[in-house]
Amino acid sequence: MKTSPTMLIRGCAALLAFCTITSFASAQAADQPEPRHVTWRYGVNLGLNYNLSGVGYADWVTDPARPYGQFIEKVLNDGSGLGAYLGVMAEYNPSWWGLQLRVSYDNRGLTAKDNQSYKDAQGAYYSDEYVFHNAYISIEPLFRLNPFKNSGFHIKVGPGFGIKTATTFDYTPQGGTQQKDIPLAMPTGFTFSMVGGFGWDILLSDGQADRQWFLTPFLETSFMTGQRDVSFPSLQGAFDDALSTVTIRAGIGIKMGDADPAEGVVAPVGKMFRITPPEDGIYSKRVVDDFYPIRPFVFFDRNDTKIPSRYVTISAGDTPTWGNTSGLTADDLTNVQARPYRQGEVYYNIMNIFGYRLKTTPSATVELIGSDPVEKNGEVLANVVKDYLVNTWGIDANRISVKGQLNPRIPSGTARTPAEDKPLAEIENRRVEFVFSDPNLGRRVQLRAEREANEENLVTTELTTNESIDTWTATITGGGQRKTYGPFSEMTAYMDPTGLLATGQQSGLFTMEVVAKTTDGRTLTESEQFTLVRAANDSKMERYSLIFDYAEEDPVKRSEQFLRQDVAPRVTNNASVFVQGHTDNLGKEDVNQKLSAQRATQVRDVLSNELSSKGKKAKITARGFGESTDSTMFPNDLPEGRMYNRTVIIDVKPK
Repeated sequence: MKTSPTMLIRGCAALLAFCTITSFASAQAADQPEPRHVTWRYGVNLGLNYNLSGVGYADWVTDPARPYGQFIEKVLNDGSGLGAYLGVMAEYNPSWWGLQLRVSYDNRGLTAKDNQSYKDAQGAYYSDEYVFHNAYISIEPLFRLNPFKNSGFHIKVGPGFGIKTATTFDYTPQGGTQQKDIPLAMPTGFTFSMVGGFGWDILLSDGQADRQWFLTPFLETSFMTGQRDVSFPSLQGAFDDALSTVTIRAGIGIKMGDADPAEGVVAPVGKMFRITPPEDGIYSKRVVDDFYPIRPFVFFDRNDTKIPSRYVTISAGDTPTWGNTSGLTADDLTNVQARPYRQGEVYYNIMNIFGYRLKTTPSATVELIGSDPVEKNGEVLANVVKDYLVNTWGIDANRISVKGQLNPRIPSGTARTPAEDKPLAEIENRRVEFVFSDPNLGRRVQLRAEREANEENLVTTELTTNESIDTWTATITGGGQRKTYGPFSEMTAYMDPTGLLATGQQSGLFTMEVVAKTTDGRTLTESEQFTLVRAANDSKMERYSLIFDYAEEDPVKRSEQFLRQDVAPRVTNNASVFVQGHTDNLGKEDVNQKLSAQRATQVRDVLSNELSSKGKKAKITARGFGESTDSTMFPNDLPEGRMYNRTVIIDVKPK
């Protein structure tokens, strides 16, 4: 075989890159619901051939100046060219193996140079050009191997047979006249090739749909022989002494097929699940009275003793009107109106909120404790905050004491903190803490805000079967929409119906299909209809947040009194309560997920017990979100964000 080592290396590198990308993409899709299997698939392929020539010694043309034939010296690669590859395919793909049949237009055109056969009078080699116009109808029966279950990645290998459609070439001797369309003698009009490569089936449609579509990028190599007779049959073989082509092919395929009927699907006896749509309908907005805790800390950036720019600082001349215009609190400040807000705006006004409270409570004092275990300038940081309170808010300096130490009273980080997380814990310890003589000055801020409705809109689905269930998925269809949820392992799941009701649609009938796999390998399925309606008014809610210290042993226990005495009395009979657990991003993700769910469950149990003791009923749901910031107001890239994300949020929606 005559081919360029450089091109082979490039081809192998491309194959390796392709494998890496497809394997990574398959891993990213591992958490998605398992799609229904499609055994028979049909489609089209479109690709580009990069052809490398191996031209053998022969009497290619009659030329008195070239009396002994052409391509006398063997050369690894005589030339290259590009050609189109397009056709149709059918595929049988039952499990880890499969078969594929392709019928394609296969262009093997290329340009070769004979520059090692004859010398001129000066001793330099002539460089004669051969432009091959070779095209075939290729029939390729291939074996398919699927090494990774449900990944879409596959390996293909098999033979190919080519029927010639165009086999001519143009010959141009150096310095001479071109001869066009010279026939390329073939022994039978057929060629033989070997094909091998990789592909990846990317699901374009809903994996649970009856008909599924796939986009399949592929990368292959093909070696085609027997494209011309040999000139000396007793001495030469068509395999590598005539004309052979090594092709590197890249392309895409579009395939479709009908999903297989689910094997072993059993209709359960009686109802398999129960649906509870939002009782009061789908809300568009919620109006929330938020009783928002303030962490009494100002964090400082590394190697900087100035107050970070993310904190809101004002001038002394702005303090007389600040309380009337900031709109931050309902219990401290006047003229507060309902408006959208971000909790970050509240926290970053912490020095102004505390300055305002100190100014309006002249009998109170405050101790500022600065800490910095690395740069050891905690007292300097505390004096920076003191100067702001004195110079901006006019607080008597005698009411403010300052203290510096290495670590704060309750430090972030422990001996068990992973090494990669210790720098984040250390920067949390570079802070100034407010300690008031009157604890009321550190009270929560009350806010009113409008937000997008979320938790109150969730559809609750509960499995009621007595079967032992491993995992299950649910698919909701109706109104031209189709959404799949899961897989789930718990018996109860909460599903967001956003988008199922079209804009302006007041109600709609939907069907939920639940497909569950039992622990002994059987599949159960059942469908049920339900109705979604749109609520006429906005949702009204109250929100409470519990904030936990780093690695606190039993933080819910510490907050139990607040839950029983402050939150539970405000839960009206038959209200809905949504409890969300969150963590920061320090530590392992799976541990954080479990921790957030555990804390949310503890809060739910405390509230449930307290309400029961008072003769109240409420629907309380608890969910853990781990370190995800989708439902929190702060990112995890700043110390105050991580502080606030160690939380349980309690939303109370009255009946």
